[in-house]
Amino acid sequence: MDGALTMQILKLISGLPVLFADVRHYHADRDVWDLCNSGQHATWYAARSDDPVENLRQTHLYPEVFYFPAGGASVQHYAAPGEATFARLTRDAGQYRMQVVRGAFERYDDATNEALGRQSTFEWPHAFTRLQTSADEFLGRFGANHIHAVPGDYVAELESVCTLLDIDFQHFGTTR
Repeated sequence: MDGALTMQILKLISGLPVLFADVRHYHADRDVWDLCNSGQHATWYAARSDDPVENLRQTHLYPEVFYFPAGGASVQHYAAPGEATFARLTRDAGQYRMQVVRGAFERYDDATNEALGRQSTFEWPHAFTRLQTSADEFLGRFGANHIHAVPGDYVAELESVCTLLDIDFQHFGTTR
């Protein structure tokens, strides 16, 4: 429920598709997170285009792996680069808090994308992400295993929503 509410808030303030991902793997040598998900990312993130053909050109179908023994396809792609706002409603002692951090998706050359993707579950979609906070702060404070994102800077809007809804707003990092 908390994830769905986060996604709805991000969609309403941005008008854009919302990324849903696992906080899955951290590449310490690059200070980059691999936000991937077995439940898929919106294919819009493959090219960030309103033309589905452009997004699908960057998308691949692979047979599902161990996680879903019934089979089917994994929709795999690498998120297109660009600035984004990451957020998640979580609860602390039963009270909502909105945890927010700025960052950017990064995409590399094909060989690097594949090498990084294979350090997690290659067949799933990947959003290589540089967050504007340290790994220690993020791991020490973030209260969920899933995170959501939309392109652009929506920190002020999220803070306003939290004020209106009496939700504790928690910003990570030093930039706002």
